[in-house]
Amino acid sequence: MIEFNTIVWLLPIVFMIHDFEEIIFLKSWINKNKEDLSQRVPKLSKRLLSHFEKLSVQAFSLAVAEEFIVLNIITIFAVLCENYFLWLGIFMGFFIHLFVHLMQWIVFRKYVPAIFTSVISLIYCFFALNFIIENSLFSTKEIVLWSCIGFGVVAVNLFLAHKLAEWFDRRILT
Repeated sequence: MIEFNTIVWLLPIVFMIHDFEEIIFLKSWINKNKEDLSQRVPKLSKRLLSHFEKLSVQAFSLAVAEEFIVLNIITIFAVLCENYFLWLGIFMGFFIHLFVHLMQWIVFRKYVPAIFTSVISLIYCFFALNFIIENSLFSTKEIVLWSCIGFGVVAVNLFLAHKLAEWFDRRILT
């Protein structure tokens, strides 16, 4: 029988496998699809395309590394302190983020970076959430509350990680 701590420790591994696909394919995909992106989602692509076109693969990798470090700190804290609330929030933020990739795939009707590993990651997330619910590890209220908190933390950290990446490109690579 699987233990909850095994599920907890798997999150950073699943996250990294998922983000490897983004690191490897995002830049070339954006370069190939920028016109299509501009036509399908003009307002969003106007803001995001310039950011991602300027961002080097090294800088994007730094942003992913920062997220990975934060995720590992939260995971280690959760296991050592046996306090899983923040981990739950981050897990649910990651889970929700996978649906964003699914929506991108549905909108574009072709490969988008991270879709393959999103499907694989969703299997882990559904299994983990089912385990949490079946074993009554958190109440519904706690899951909803910490999902909101976790999604907020993920969003703020993503913003800060990309600011770090921009700084890296300006200061280190130029």
